[in-house]
Amino acid sequence: MRRHLVLFAAALALPILVFVATLSNSFATAQRERLEDEALNTARAVALAVDRELTGIAATLNLLALSPQLVQGNLPGFHAQAVELRQRLGMATVLRDAGGQQRLNAWLAPGEPLPANSPLPPPAPGRNHLVVTDLFRGVLNPAPMFAVELPAGVPVQGEPAGLFLSLSAPADRIRQVLEDRQAPEGWTLAVIDGQGRILARNNRHEDFVGQMATDDLRRHAIGWEGSWRGFTADGTPVLGSYAKVALADWRVAVGVPLARLNQPLNRALLLLGGVGAGLATLSLLLALVLGRRIANPLRHLAAQAAALGRGEAVAAVPSGIREVSETAAALAEAARTIRGREEELRRLNEALEQRVAERTRDLAETNAQLVTAARGRDRAEAQLRQSQKMEAVGRLTGGVAHDFNNLLTVVIGNLALARRRLGELEGQGDPTARQALETRIGRGIENALEGANRAATLTQRLLAFSRQQPLAPEAVDANRLVAGMSDLLRRTLGEDVEIETVLSGGLWRAHADPNQLESSLLNLAVNARDAMPGGGKLTIETANAHLDESYAAGREDVEAGQYVLICVSDTGSGMAPEVVSRAFEPFFTTKPVGQGTGLGLSQVYGFARQSGGHAAIYSEPGQGTTVKLYLPRLREAEQPPPAAQRPQAAEPHLAPGATVLVVEDEEMVRDFAVAALAEAGCRPIAAADGPSALALLEAHPEVTLLFTDVVLAGGMNGRELAAAALARRPRLLVLFTTGYTRNAIIHHGRLDEGVNFLGKPYTAAALVERIGRLLA
Repeated sequence: MRRHLVLFAAALALPILVFVATLSNSFATAQRERLEDEALNTARAVALAVDRELTGIAATLNLLALSPQLVQGNLPGFHAQAVELRQRLGMATVLRDAGGQQRLNAWLAPGEPLPANSPLPPPAPGRNHLVVTDLFRGVLNPAPMFAVELPAGVPVQGEPAGLFLSLSAPADRIRQVLEDRQAPEGWTLAVIDGQGRILARNNRHEDFVGQMATDDLRRHAIGWEGSWRGFTADGTPVLGSYAKVALADWRVAVGVPLARLNQPLNRALLLLGGVGAGLATLSLLLALVLGRRIANPLRHLAAQAAALGRGEAVAAVPSGIREVSETAAALAEAARTIRGREEELRRLNEALEQRVAERTRDLAETNAQLVTAARGRDRAEAQLRQSQKMEAVGRLTGGVAHDFNNLLTVVIGNLALARRRLGELEGQGDPTARQALETRIGRGIENALEGANRAATLTQRLLAFSRQQPLAPEAVDANRLVAGMSDLLRRTLGEDVEIETVLSGGLWRAHADPNQLESSLLNLAVNARDAMPGGGKLTIETANAHLDESYAAGREDVEAGQYVLICVSDTGSGMAPEVVSRAFEPFFTTKPVGQGTGLGLSQVYGFARQSGGHAAIYSEPGQGTTVKLYLPRLREAEQPPPAAQRPQAAEPHLAPGATVLVVEDEEMVRDFAVAALAEAGCRPIAAADGPSALALLEAHPEVTLLFTDVVLAGGMNGRELAAAALARRPRLLVLFTTGYTRNAIIHHGRLDEGVNFLGKPYTAAALVERIGRLLA
């Protein structure tokens, strides 16, 4: 019995030891993965910091390229400016021609001979973009440096076209970026240039700058980011990660010493191993003690059985073990012939009840385990859904920030240039130069307006995707709308694309906003054209469609019913399944950088969903693409009565002296609206909130129109203000404006009945035209 109990204890201890070993391995793996993630995140952060440093140098270089001295060919004046920049920022300016010959060097005084050779390679033919060089040592200043170079962009008097302007900066600037990160003690941060040389380190920078990085780092650091195991330049074994710098062919490497990784792991492994060994030893000792307590009563029981076999009287021997005591009692009762059968039946019934109870307990424990597992699975699924939501929000936020930063750069940069050139214009006496400056100022303002208009378009597309754009749905004849767009599509797509329309007879009328529908079809046509760079065929079909319950059951937010179907098909390159699954996501695009925003299809999707319809894509690589747009059918009983026609002037205009009350809490927007109305010949009165607007309305009975923002400060929104004003002046005209509102004048994505609306941003011409039509 003792031997079997020892074996049983050993069998119990074995899973404990296996569990301890598995736990130790999992802990070690988790520690390594955590440090790898921390090192990779550090590499990404440092790469971003290096990008910011290079971006600052590039911005300085761009401003230097716009220097009036350089633009006017005044090289001595520009040289003095470059020397001042070197003395102030420690960066030297060099001007080279297309052959690599230096024309100006801030390290030299004017008139001194320029070096015949240059540590920088000659510019590539036709290069017109910014370049960040690898590490080099200058001819005049032998310190380790790198350079940022771009085309000068303007001819210099006495020099051929094609000059290149560069700023040479010491490698210590990058080292300072690394030291500012304050990496954990013992970690090594290094920047490796495109040739595999060490450009900067956070420790022992002077000892290793300019040396080749280790073979294992150069062999692994060839992509955008990754991890490797190897050695640092000073021979320390590390677990490393790297990330590529966006503006240069550099890599940021982060090395975590293996000693820092193994030390806590060894302590944890020793602790877990000691706990496992202690538990196993304790199990064996308990098995020996329990074996002795069980063996002695069993020997007494064996003696009783032998006595019963010899026909001797058997007396029950008490024992500390229930099973042994019951067996002894059974033997004693068996000697009694009168109660033999009854005692046997009683023992059998007790044993059966005990087994039923044990089985019931087993089933209850199994059920509890299943419930726990189901709850854990539900939590995991909820966490996965939350992670997917956060990933989508992050991608959308990043796309919005990227596009708006680009557009704001265009607007702010061009307006700043225009303001500076206005200052130059005031002191310019040369008529030719003055005209050139006026032309450049006009071009800068036009570029700023174009950037602002593109930002407004981006906002409208985002509102369309989020189903928040104000729609004015009406009865739409899809056949007539498609036929009317044929000429526009042919002009937009060009002669290489053949356009065919297949219009269904007896087509139902759709309930949708015709302007947004035209915009969606134009987006789909442009996407189809881009998928057919060598030309092809675009087909637009209309049909009546019915989506049944089985189709709607497998798709979220799709209702079964009757729809008007518009199919746009092309014979282009098609899309892979993984691309189709993400095609409607905002800012997702397969086009090269700068050739697409990734908002066209998301706008179509948002318009279809907000209209109560559905959009679907069917595509295969090499077989073209079909986008199906389902719009809700407008039944005859649902069609609104035709609006009464009223005569309108051919050209809307403001009545001379018409008084308009402008209510806007944003001061600059309010000043713009007042100025635009005043220039148009009317008399504007301005207020910043609802209560002050009502006071002005009481004081000026000549006000004929209220122009108000929907979202106002002061506890009263535009809709509440309009209601209070109409209660006082029932014949008062009201025009609303807003950039976004959820439920003041727009419900379910549609303007309320009888609401006059002008969306932000608006131009002075649009404001005057809209108010002129209301006053006509």
